Amino acid sequence: MLTLKVVMNRRNRQLVEDLKTPAPDSQDLFFPTQYSQPSFNQLKNILWKQFITYWRSPDYNIVRFSFTFVTALIFGSLFWQVGTTR
Repeated sequence: MLTLKVVMNRRNRQLVEDLKTPAPDSQDLFFPTQYSQPSFNQLKNILWKQFITYWRSPDYNIVRFSFTFVTALIFGSLFWQVGTTR
């Protein structure tokens, strides 16, 4: 009996072979400009998506907060009352 993984692999390979060639009545894609948006808008969109992804990653934020807290404790203990003496 074949495993599900092997069956899916064969099905996917057959699907790739079937979809590799375009239909006989199809036309090539055509876009009037090289890029879909101006460069500045593309940059703005990329930076916005990166910002959203950065803040929606709870694991990363927990680790970042933990490192910040530990660093604050280390520096706080190292420089405790250093400012009171010259």
